[in-house]
Amino acid sequence: MEQQDVFSGDYVASCRWRIEAQIAAFDLLRAQAPDDGSMDGAIEDIEDELFNAMAGQLEGMFAYRDPAIAPAGPGPLRELTAVVTSLNANGGRFDPPEGSGLDADTTVLGIDPGDAIRLDRDGFQELADAFFDALEEAYSDQEQA
Repeated sequence: MEQQDVFSGDYVASCRWRIEAQIAAFDLLRAQAPDDGSMDGAIEDIEDELFNAMAGQLEGMFAYRDPAIAPAGPGPLRELTAVVTSLNANGGRFDPPEGSGLDADTTVLGIDPGDAIRLDRDGFQELADAFFDALEEAYSDQEQA
């Protein structure tokens, strides 16, 4: 597939809705867990796996974006790619590309190279929101803007 320099507003809205629906499903699961704490460990395990997988899903939705269109320097577009690559190929330790400028001061997740990546619900929500905002700014379909 060719690299894309534009995504339609409808496509981006649909992707955002799917991500929000999955977060809402997790919130519902957590809210329905017993108050006695008997499910806390299982919920935490599900949370770790779910949001790591959702990061991969979100990256995959826009995997063919043209990197030349993205703003220079660190930002949520590059952060998500580095997070997903690190989860898949670096044992879950953050390993951004050399010279990317991605570190605790510039990442939404506040992580440094070498840090273990733990995507909980809130961290993923923040990263997804920042990613969608940056994506819409850089890759918006001008006809729908």
